[in-house]
Amino acid sequence: MRKFSFNNYKIRTKMLLIYCFCVLMPIIFTDAIILYTMNSNYKENRMRDHTYVIERVKSNLSDTIDSCILFTYNLYSDEMLDKFLSKQYINHLDYYEDYMNMKKYNSLSYNYNYGRLYKIITYADNETLVNGGSIAKLETAKEEEWYKEFLESGQDIFLYTYYDVGKKNVPGSGTSRTISIIRKLDYFDKRGMSKILKVDLDYSNMLKDVLNEKLDGEIYVRNKEFILFSNLFTASGTREYESADMIRTEDATTSISFQTGFEEWEILIKAKDVPFWSVIFENKWLLSIVLINIFLPSILIYFVGKSISRRLMIITSYMGKVEKEQFELIEINEGEDEIGKLIKRFNLMVLRIKELIEVVFKGQAEKQDLELAKKNAELKAVQSQVNPHFLFNTLESIRMRSLIKNEHETADIIEELAILFRKTMSWGDDYISVEEEMGFIDNYIHIQRYRFGDKIKYYHYIMDECRTCLVPKLSISTFIENACIHGIETSDKEGVISLTITKSEEFLLVEITDNGKGMDEYRLNELKRMINHADSSMLYESKSTGVLNAYLRLKMYSDGNVLFDIDSKPEGGTEILIRLPLAYSNKEQNPIKDDKEEPFDD
Repeated sequence: MRKFSFNNYKIRTKMLLIYCFCVLMPIIFTDAIILYTMNSNYKENRMRDHTYVIERVKSNLSDTIDSCILFTYNLYSDEMLDKFLSKQYINHLDYYEDYMNMKKYNSLSYNYNYGRLYKIITYADNETLVNGGSIAKLETAKEEEWYKEFLESGQDIFLYTYYDVGKKNVPGSGTSRTISIIRKLDYFDKRGMSKILKVDLDYSNMLKDVLNEKLDGEIYVRNKEFILFSNLFTASGTREYESADMIRTEDATTSISFQTGFEEWEILIKAKDVPFWSVIFENKWLLSIVLINIFLPSILIYFVGKSISRRLMIITSYMGKVEKEQFELIEINEGEDEIGKLIKRFNLMVLRIKELIEVVFKGQAEKQDLELAKKNAELKAVQSQVNPHFLFNTLESIRMRSLIKNEHETADIIEELAILFRKTMSWGDDYISVEEEMGFIDNYIHIQRYRFGDKIKYYHYIMDECRTCLVPKLSISTFIENACIHGIETSDKEGVISLTITKSEEFLLVEITDNGKGMDEYRLNELKRMINHADSSMLYESKSTGVLNAYLRLKMYSDGNVLFDIDSKPEGGTEILIRLPLAYSNKEQNPIKDDKEEPFDD
């Protein structure tokens, strides 16, 4: 009679025993409790968090608008302002004296409500007023859309949201997205001279209240026409409003409507799905139930495990020898179950692996070498498109001759160009800080201004936290150069180039705009198609190697995680938005070679 031993039973039989007593029965009982508890807690916690977020956003926005409306009541009941607007002035000197006296005691001279207001203008139907500061004649506003909408509304106080195209290409004029409070100033004379107060709210400050909410999801604030604010990275005061119909109320996880400034707004949250298992650990008491479920079947698991573990340990030790290229046969009593068959297969594998190691391993190594060579060739192909091959000695000769002729301005610009060339010829430090990249851009703009004079206006804003972030060398400079050559140089009007570099919690954001020639829809679509299917082979075929080159290097730098968006209209300029994950822009910089000048042959 055969002696009882677990070694003689198939693994399937032993696994069925483990499954019934150690898995199936405990799981049925435990999972029922887990699912019920987890589902209830998850829904409750998520709804509570969403409610808190909505209440904070609602409170911040309502406080901003209500405080601004309250501010308009101060001007509405300001007798000095009313007299100033109504008075008929003899000449400009008479007007100026009253204006300066009024500014000393009037709310127009105060701080704009702790940053909540951006601009205040009072209009009056008085021909003796002088346009300027916070005062204007009413006739200057009669053709504006906001004035017409205000008259059609028939309201005394009117909250109006619109996109001001005129601000888009005028630096320092504020965001194009505009939210205004408009009201009549008829407190002292309801049938006399028409007087209007227009207060523009600080859109950027209100947007910040939404962006500051840390929520794993999307927040939208809309009125009946537009999506006014959102926490998406594309939210920008320079872009046109998106239609309110782009998001449906039924798609939102949580929503609320509220009345603010005599207008109904709605806040919606589209939350991302939370992984199922991430909620389990919120219920600490479930661990005790799991321990009970494990303890009861432990004895059975012990005997079954002992049958399997001893031989598996032997197999593991021999597999360790294989890792060290020591191929030895296992010589024990294997048993008749699947592990015994596994030992036999292992011995057969050891014999075969000695025969195949030369072919398989060496073939794989050769394949990897070929792939690595291909990647290096692609990278060199990209870099060779950017690396300029200029004759530095020629530039130095021209500079010295200019100095001899006392043409110091020419000599200075040639020296600045030579320095720029020398820096671009070294690729040892391909990843440089934003601060260093700005040095390239400043040199290039200086050279362009020498060439074109005041035709080019260049504005930039770099968030302090972004200056140490790393980007591929000359990547941003390429887009600035492209804006100068293809946007501004071929245009007859004064060119404006704007560069903004900011960051969110996870991304570095680079926005480049110009008011140059732009491009038609066909050319724009072709460029987008080329970017979407970009690879290094296109550098030898495409005419737009500058943009393609920069995009490919950004793509390689971020392992394909770069987001690139371009928008352009004929005679309407071009706008480029680049989003880089901070995980790449904050990584350790490559060792930088010594920046000593290499000697050139005379």
